Amino acid sequence: MYLHIGKDKMINRKDIIFILDYKGLKENKIFNDFFENIKKENIKDISENNPKTIVITKEENNIKAYISNISSNTLANR
Repeated sequence: MYLHIGKDKMINRKDIIFILDYKGLKENKIFNDFFENIKKENIKDISENNPKTIVITKEENNIKAYISNISSNTLANR
């Protein structure tokens, strides 16, 4: 099963580690340290300058992050 996270991006549900609210995390030191350790090429901003959610996945043994403009509640209900 796949989940549409915005801007024509679909990800396999089994690859999702967690979905987090962007606004609540941008000032969280622990998350910022984690986010800094993800390789820059593994961070995809598909939010169109309206970040609402961060979707963390493990694809092919790589941790990837997607910044989406779809709210975490909407993604959770899909």
